[in-house]
Amino acid sequence: MLRDDLVNRSIRYPRAIASRIRIMRLRMCGVRVGRKCWIRRIHVPRNPWDIVIDDMVALDDEVVLLTTGARNARPRLFIGSYTYVNRFTMFDASLSISVGAQCMIGPFCYITDHDHGVSEQGPISAQALVEAPVKVGNNVWIGAHAVILKGVSIGDNAVIGAGAVVTTDVGPGERVAGVPARQIDAGRQIVGEGHTDGLARTHDVGSRRR
Repeated sequence: MLRDDLVNRSIRYPRAIASRIRIMRLRMCGVRVGRKCWIRRIHVPRNPWDIVIDDMVALDDEVVLLTTGARNARPRLFIGSYTYVNRFTMFDASLSISVGAQCMIGPFCYITDHDHGVSEQGPISAQALVEAPVKVGNNVWIGAHAVILKGVSIGDNAVIGAGAVVTTDVGPGERVAGVPARQIDAGRQIVGEGHTDGLARTHDVGSRRR
């Protein structure tokens, strides 16, 4: 057991140092990063000033934070405190994507607040974006490979099944799955905050403080 612990520490500590360096660089570029975040090798292709990452957020390898458009007074992408985003998930914001606190977002998800116009006049690539804000509540679990499309609001404590394509609002506590996503359960019991401590320890983002 002691040997296993030493091996794990030898893996984690260099990653923790690298995370701190990444956070410093992101802040220098204009990303607003909160306290005790854990950030792996993520990608911010442009407009870092459009992004707000709250306290104790964990972003795993190859997460993409993409924002589009001229600078404005409000951020286009907000990720709430204690939220964990797994590998290869992409946020694509041109208007507003807001993710609440204590969410868990699986790998290979795609969350966007826009799509392209599809008028018959001219190529799709030349048409203006069609936008509508996306809001994800608190304590939401989004399974692997899920897609959240423009204009969707997801209530607190909801669960989005793996591979779901969410095109309409999801109420608080609802469970949805499928393509397009449909309700499979309702009234999920509200989960307490205790799981966030374990999440923080797992990803070495520090102890919980209020």
